Amino acid sequence: MRTDIPVYTAEVTARQTVTPHMLRITLRGARTTTGERFASCGRPDEFFGLWLSTADGEEAKRYYSVRAWRPEADELDIDFVVHAEGPATQWARDARLGDTVAFDLPRGHFVVPEGTARVLLIGDATALPAIGRILEERAASDPPVRAILSVDDPRDRQDLRFRDGDRATWVAAEDIVAETLAATAEGPDATYLWFSGEATTMRDIRRHVRHELRWPASQYMTMGYWRRDAERWGKRFEQQAALSEQLAAIWENGEDDETQRDLADELLTRYGL
Repeated sequence: MRTDIPVYTAEVTARQTVTPHMLRITLRGARTTTGERFASCGRPDEFFGLWLSTADGEEAKRYYSVRAWRPEADELDIDFVVHAEGPATQWARDARLGDTVAFDLPRGHFVVPEGTARVLLIGDATALPAIGRILEERAASDPPVRAILSVDDPRDRQDLRFRDGDRATWVAAEDIVAETLAATAEGPDATYLWFSGEATTMRDIRRHVRHELRWPASQYMTMGYWRRDAERWGKRFEQQAALSEQLAAIWENGEDDETQRDLADELLTRYGL
């Protein structure tokens, strides 16, 4: 199946305010057009693209993590960070019981290598749904977690399922890179790092672990969920006529994923993006 078209349709069956700026929507009965049930990809940070209607009647695709999947109840939860505007925020605020929504195939990246002695989980509010599920679904034998978390409003801090031996720190957004760099220096060497959050922050952290620490690609996963300067970035991107073609050439050049990301980052940096 393709991941660029909606595959499943599900019904809204519950709404819950998790924190002042986090809203949980429960979906039930996700089915394909041929009646196949929702199938998890099996990774705790799995996410999919939601097709949402915008205020002007257009469709927008936004990516969200599956906070919980309860196959016995045929239900899944999606947590939305509620901002002032945007199609996802508007849909989550307006969603009523009985509404339907379409989404594509789930996929995830969280794979801890064998022999890992510590897991670093790092992210802002947008990463909390995935981090929460990772913590809840880990096995008893899994390594301890060092978490570095950031929310703009202290009221949005969540009571996550940490264990004895874990260590969690809530930091200001501007401190998350420095705290992460310090945590990577604490050891042990056999550390797996997972980060999701703001795109520029992601690039700084990825650059550190890949090019300064020279960690192998299997030892980290970094994802940019959003951009702090999205409007400016988007306008600047659109002004660069050749950029889209250059990026497409990178993604099609046959190099491994991390080399492609290196080349894309270098290209975007040259354009001031």
